[in-house]
Amino acid sequence: MATGAESYKVLLEEIRGRDPSIIVTIGSSRVSTIPGVSIAGATPELTLLTPGLDAEYLIAGLVISERIIPVTPTGIPTPAVVTRAVLKKARIPALVVDAGSHLTPRVPHVSLPSRTVGGMIHECKGLPLDRAKSLYEEAYMLGRSIASPGTIHFLGESIPGGTTLALGILEGLGYEARGKVSSAGPDNPHDLKWSLVSKGLEACRKEYGGCEDPFRVVACLGDPVHVSVAGLAAGILDESEPVFLAGGTQMAAVLALIKAFRGLDDAVGRIAIATTRWLVEDPTSDLVGLVKKIEPRVPVVYYDYNFRGLGYEGLEAYEKGFVKEGVAIGGAGVAASLLRGLGDEEIHKAIVRDYQLLLEELKSDSRR
Repeated sequence: MATGAESYKVLLEEIRGRDPSIIVTIGSSRVSTIPGVSIAGATPELTLLTPGLDAEYLIAGLVISERIIPVTPTGIPTPAVVTRAVLKKARIPALVVDAGSHLTPRVPHVSLPSRTVGGMIHECKGLPLDRAKSLYEEAYMLGRSIASPGTIHFLGESIPGGTTLALGILEGLGYEARGKVSSAGPDNPHDLKWSLVSKGLEACRKEYGGCEDPFRVVACLGDPVHVSVAGLAAGILDESEPVFLAGGTQMAAVLALIKAFRGLDDAVGRIAIATTRWLVEDPTSDLVGLVKKIEPRVPVVYYDYNFRGLGYEGLEAYEKGFVKEGVAIGGAGVAASLLRGLGDEEIHKAIVRDYQLLLEELKSDSRR
């Protein structure tokens, strides 16, 4: 645990004996196609496909729409590979919510009626304002409908370019976040991110006189995923049930939206952020500091994946600052260890076994 010890003790009592569930909200934003913004795909344009492919792999264990696995330009696999392995071993169910994926996944999922691919935030065109509002409302209804005293939901995401979008949302809501959001690579392009966000903020001021309305912030500087995860969480909280936000600095933006939309005072002791050690220890970002700005009583907990010395370059890259988070990888580890009682060795063996199978499949494909 990184912060919020007292609130975490209360939360532990709330979730004792519950079954975990992972919900991954997927969506695309044109921001990810700007060169240098995201490495969550082999090329900038292919990042638009990543959320849908992540969903297919998470649910089916293979990619159906394309014969590719979402990878970075250097071949590092999507965190969906790790998340799926952990969930299988721990027998934790997963649900995908499509808030606006460029590629509609060919696996069972929930599709929000207002699903929309996000636009360019430096032009103050993240989402149409009416879609920002309706996505929140639809996700809120879904959150209320799935809230259950027997289940604890871990809410994850897949949206390339998400940390740039998180920076826009945080800055739009008045939190100083420049240089504090993470990246899927060891070289965090803070200057590029700030260039896009600062242009979006200026466009918002010129066109609307400011972005005081949180929905206007999402419309100008946001995307379909962050607002939808905030709606899901708000719906669960309003049913008096606890929730984990399963992700990195993007979940700081979600937390800030929840605070703007409904407040957090009554949620303290029922909400936490679940992430990875890689993210918490990332020298190029500051998740804990961001959360303290928003609500210091919200705990940040993490699972300590250890991929050192495994002999697999793709996995060991995670220890060198690549990926760090996404597709609820941290939440899966926390849920498996905390609520299913799995040990680190069990979890890591399951990951290696699934990764070996993936490599064999990729080799087989290359020979066809």
